Amino acid sequence: MNIPVLHLTVKDISLITTLTALCVGGSYALIGLPNIKLMDLVIFVTGFVFGAYIGATTGALAWIVYGIINPFGFSFPVWLSTIVGEAVFGIVGGILGRVNYKTSEKTFNTFRFSLEMGLWGLILSIFYDLFTNTVFAVVFDVPLAAAIVSGWFIPPFFGILHEMSNLILFFSAVYPVTKIIKNLRGGDKA
Repeated sequence: MNIPVLHLTVKDISLITTLTALCVGGSYALIGLPNIKLMDLVIFVTGFVFGAYIGATTGALAWIVYGIINPFGFSFPVWLSTIVGEAVFGIVGGILGRVNYKTSEKTFNTFRFSLEMGLWGLILSIFYDLFTNTVFAVVFDVPLAAAIVSGWFIPPFFGILHEMSNLILFFSAVYPVTKIIKNLRGGDKA
């Protein structure tokens, strides 16, 4: 088994720890807004800046903590599905970060980048919701169609809120948050 060699500075480790804490704290802070959360955005950007391995690990750690002390209850299989689903945000962020968007080049189009990131937020949220709803349906012996319909189309429209809020958050925040974290690390070359 190849374990990736990570070249992290103390500053990097501090940033990753802070981002993980932000995911957990932000989820509790936004508990009154159903399925609107900063966690997906932060995990995606963590992967984008630090790579897929760190992004996935941060996503898993955030859901390990938040899922165990979840005010909505605990189900082991559903909890595992949220850990895996959240890790996917970090993995895809890491893959897209490797594409190496040259944000400092004159040809860089911020609007196009933001639009792409918004679409990625939407796609990843749909995947996450389908995956976790499927696990929920299997665990609780609910027809899959019923789990999906109740998750998306019955108030408070959890799926639609999750996907639309991530579309907006990823569109508006991936670029500036990425720039902030890169600057904290020491610039685009970090």
